[in-house]
Amino acid sequence: MSSSGVAGSSENGGLPAEIEWLTRSGSQALEKDDRDQALALFKKAFLLSNTLPEGQMQRTCLFNLGAAYTAAGRAQKGLKCFVKCRLQEPEQRDADLHFNIAIAYDELKEYAKAVRFYRKAVGGYAPGQANSKGDALIKLAYCCVRLGDATSAAESFSWAGQSYQHAGRREDAAMALRESANYMIRSGGVSEEQVLGVLQECLQTSRGITNPSLKGKLLNDVGLHYAELKSFHAAGQCFSEALACCSGQNFSIRRRAVLLQNMGAIHNALQRYAESLTYHTESAEMYGSLVERKGQGESLCNLAYAYSQMKNYQAAALRYQEALQAFADIGDLRGQWQVCEGLGATHFCLGNADQALSYYKQALVLFGESKEASDVPKERIWRKLKDVLDSVGALPESKSRRQALSTCAQSSLSTKFGEDSLRFSVPKQHCERPGSELRMGMLQ
Repeated sequence: MSSSGVAGSSENGGLPAEIEWLTRSGSQALEKDDRDQALALFKKAFLLSNTLPEGQMQRTCLFNLGAAYTAAGRAQKGLKCFVKCRLQEPEQRDADLHFNIAIAYDELKEYAKAVRFYRKAVGGYAPGQANSKGDALIKLAYCCVRLGDATSAAESFSWAGQSYQHAGRREDAAMALRESANYMIRSGGVSEEQVLGVLQECLQTSRGITNPSLKGKLLNDVGLHYAELKSFHAAGQCFSEALACCSGQNFSIRRRAVLLQNMGAIHNALQRYAESLTYHTESAEMYGSLVERKGQGESLCNLAYAYSQMKNYQAAALRYQEALQAFADIGDLRGQWQVCEGLGATHFCLGNADQALSYYKQALVLFGESKEASDVPKERIWRKLKDVLDSVGALPESKSRRQALSTCAQSSLSTKFGEDSLRFSVPKQHCERPGSELRMGMLQ
């Protein structure tokens, strides 16, 4: 802070002008993320305001000081400032004050209290304050998520999307609607028709976004939600549009690999196995060039599954082996037991009973080490292992055991490749903006 700048302000307009200068400078420091400087400026402004008759200026300075403390990671001190503001004018409905109080509680991880004040802020914003209302609704939604209330979170995200649309913030509206659909699915208490309605609204909003990178990400996310609902044709359309965004200056090898993987998985889901091979092969190669073994392993699994459904079991076995090595390289136990399950089925269809048994046993061991929450896959693998033993025991000694085993397996077990076979590339959970979006008060 320049002392000459403050002095100049003081000479031109006295103490109120100096306070105004400090307030404006503090806000500029916050915009530059210089939180310590902002705190020092707002603290000085508040101390100077205390020498004036009690009134709006003092309240505004206290309000800003509370915001500066909260932004600097001292939410408890910030909260004390906000509470004093409320005591000075308890009857006034101040949505920004409620918003800042909520952020302070949010920072303190007192989410139930934060929810209460975010709701007060939402109710206090006027119709023309769609920007602020949308921001408060987003914060409210994430607090609901932390409290395990997915239904309320979905509702708040939906309202935020509407507010952002009114404010002309298309990108934020699309992201809010995507989150709404996500938590609708997670809550389990919303009809599929309602989720599809929100996804359609999100899709329409996303198509109007001019930022190709963000548009491609949103289209991919929406596609994944459609896939969750088994609306595979709609998902494929989203992935196809997202791929179109991934070209020219917006080209990203990883992003294209993800979208190719997802397009291939959709073709698998629609039983278009021959069409899926190109997507899986290209995505596996791209992940390989990036040395991203998880994505490469998932693409190879998709490729192996497609080959198995085309009854090209030799090619399927080769790809599963490559996927197994990829997952082993990164210590992915879940990927390993799933691949071993696929290898067991593949070798059974090839008539290799001993290898099928070996892979199923290996899958069970890896499953135990992975500490999965559900025992359903374990029971499924046990049934497959039993099927192999029963089939081998039922074969007549006079026939070629391998040929007979292969015939038996292909007629009865080929449909069992499908469990856990669709491997979409799922991005990390969308992160909310930092909690520093505090409301500041400007002096009139």
